[in-house]
Amino acid sequence: MRIIHTSDWHLGDRLLEKSRHEEFRAFLDWLLEQMKEHRAEALLVSGDIFDNRDPGAPALEMFNDFLSKADGTGCRHIILTAGNHDGVPVLEAASPLLQRYHATMVCNLTLGTVADCMLTLCTADGTLAALVCAVPFLRPSEVSRPLTESALAAGENAYTLGVRDVLSAVAEQAKLRKAAHPGLPVLCMAHLTVSGAEKSSGVQDIVVGSIDAVAANAFADVFDYVALGHIHRSYSLDSGRIHYCGSPMPMAMDETAYTHYIHLLDVTGEGIEVQKIPVPVFVCHTRQVCSTQEELQALPDVLRELSLRHNGAPVHLELHYHGSGVENLAAWADEHLPVALVPHFKVSMWREGSRVLDNTEVYGDSMPTPGEVFERKLAAWSDAGEPLSEEEKQSLRELFNSAYQEADSHED
Repeated sequence: MRIIHTSDWHLGDRLLEKSRHEEFRAFLDWLLEQMKEHRAEALLVSGDIFDNRDPGAPALEMFNDFLSKADGTGCRHIILTAGNHDGVPVLEAASPLLQRYHATMVCNLTLGTVADCMLTLCTADGTLAALVCAVPFLRPSEVSRPLTESALAAGENAYTLGVRDVLSAVAEQAKLRKAAHPGLPVLCMAHLTVSGAEKSSGVQDIVVGSIDAVAANAFADVFDYVALGHIHRSYSLDSGRIHYCGSPMPMAMDETAYTHYIHLLDVTGEGIEVQKIPVPVFVCHTRQVCSTQEELQALPDVLRELSLRHNGAPVHLELHYHGSGVENLAAWADEHLPVALVPHFKVSMWREGSRVLDNTEVYGDSMPTPGEVFERKLAAWSDAGEPLSEEEKQSLRELFNSAYQEADSHED
């Protein structure tokens, strides 16, 4: 059986304060092509399907559209787990649609409900091919438990100890299933941090103010492949048994420097072979720092070369200028960076002799964001001698956000 492992889609994410709907659509269309080309019979998505608990209608529409098309690729099993960014009510509301398209979502798991995460994968003729233990993000409020002296001495905290307990219970269930079917491959999905995996700025800590990482030995030997989410870079741990496939595209600027992947698994009775498939770059996100006017003048050629390396993908630019001789960096960018090449950019500049960042502004698409326009209007009212109380400002912001969300839900 062939299985694709992916995670951390973060549908609805914005980077450089820019909507990424078209970029996400391009990825999902590409993923459908991979599922069809490689004849994948199962797709595992290990958490953080959406970027936040209220992802908005465009992100939900993309997700629903993907499910409807995935059903036609030959993929018979789609297993999704909730991540720490996902809103469980939103995911649970999709249950009727999931059932229609042979998809299963696991949103909650506690020590007392581990049997709920045991899912089987069968071949076209009904033969049992693999067992998947679909463990979602384990919430601290649901799994944390009081520390014993021995756990404290071992460097555990209330959360990691609770996670270990749940994973141990899952492993025991898996051993029982495997005893009834000797040689059955067992895969475990999870959304957490394993010690040794490097976080980026796009990864949100699960436990604030303490260590949230569990050791690799929390995953028992009964698991032949551990399909992880949460870390946005592809990693293999524990001699290649534990895998982060990473996010399919950068979710922060420090994630643009490396290639992003999905993992293709060939699962047989003899073992599991893993192939990493690079995800194309649909939009080039880049941070450039220039210290002289010469470096600034060379920037268009640098960006053209970057775009050409990725089949002409548009460039979304974060530009920092530390030199002199430029009064208005945004105006310079408007003049020297073709909109077809750089449709969106953010600029910041240090004035000569100053230790303070002079300005940080987002430009591109010729217009500021609606939220920026609204905040400027609030400031203009105050400047005009019509000050608003904080309560009034908050009420107006809530009304604006509600109206904007409704309008955004109709975006093409």
